[in-house]
Amino acid sequence: MSDYLCQELIIAIFTRLPPKSLLRFRSLSKSWYSYISSPSFIRMHGSRSTQKLLFRHHLRYGFEYFRTLLSDDFYTLHSEDQLPMCPTEGYNGITAVQFPCSRDFIIVGSCDGIFCLSEHQKGISLWNPSIRRKQSLPNCPWRPRDPLEGFGLALGFGFDPISDDYKIVQISYPRESSYFYSLKTGTWCAIASPTPFFSEVRRGIWGSCFVNGALHWVVDRYHTESHHSEIPCIMTFDLSTHVFGMIPLPEPFQRLTRLTTFQGFLAMISTYDNNSYYRDCWIWVRRDDSWSVVYKSKENQFKGGSIMGVLQPTINRDFLLSAMNDQGMEVYLIKMGTQSRLVEFHAASFISEIVQCVESLHLLENACEANQLLVS
Repeated sequence: MSDYLCQELIIAIFTRLPPKSLLRFRSLSKSWYSYISSPSFIRMHGSRSTQKLLFRHHLRYGFEYFRTLLSDDFYTLHSEDQLPMCPTEGYNGITAVQFPCSRDFIIVGSCDGIFCLSEHQKGISLWNPSIRRKQSLPNCPWRPRDPLEGFGLALGFGFDPISDDYKIVQISYPRESSYFYSLKTGTWCAIASPTPFFSEVRRGIWGSCFVNGALHWVVDRYHTESHHSEIPCIMTFDLSTHVFGMIPLPEPFQRLTRLTTFQGFLAMISTYDNNSYYRDCWIWVRRDDSWSVVYKSKENQFKGGSIMGVLQPTINRDFLLSAMNDQGMEVYLIKMGTQSRLVEFHAASFISEIVQCVESLHLLENACEANQLLVS
């Protein structure tokens, strides 16, 4: 190809190809291998990738036959035009893949196509499903000795643009020291735990969010020696300065469901039960240090259940919101006011989480073992 096309055109083509194709092309020449594996190309390719949704599926109890074929949890990747909504063709052309870990794990967060996973027995790992690369991290200097201690532990994952480094933060209560892990140095470093004393920090993608170089957690309560508050707030951690902070929730405050992002800004989804079956939903966005409402649901629009909170811009500049009720997972196009139920992968499973992500080559530069990469 290089004999007929100029270098600039080859690069433009490469940036638009999926990771699976690029992994194959690396074997065609030494120059292509070097270029596709370079950090500069990996960053450029990731910046041009489109948003996707990862569906986490969980096997229902009582389907032991399927457990011999699939692990308890598996995932599918979807673009905007491939959502398995009713009535559609479902999952035609979409492959189910097992997670690279045991059932007992949480998704801490997703950034640039990298997922941070926390397994109760095996610790923390970084995983890129696009290249099927998993990198286990060394154990944090402090780990909970039993599940009860785990309730005083919060995790976060994001990218520090100043040091060009991915970092994992572990906040440990009631210990004086917390820790962060640097992917660039491969080490854990101790930092002072935040003050005032926060407790009941929500874990996983339900309670944490990374945006604009900082991690954000939902904190249900906090207290000092002279003050105790039952009012939730948002705790922040700047990945560059390693400084904790606090953001008040908007008023009037309803019930906070989760944090997310909206057009590159921190967003919060809150709900209010207007009767025993229906609930209202607000989407708040924080710009210039102030909150504003960008969406309020119509009366009796959401039926029971819980708002999952995935918020993704679509081609038509609409926004996709997911919710779960007794009928299963549903998605809503907010501006159009339409809703559709998502089809389950099969009768033995149900969708338990939806996470925004992109397809990328990140972690490829750290890969040494060929059997850890998707090459077929």
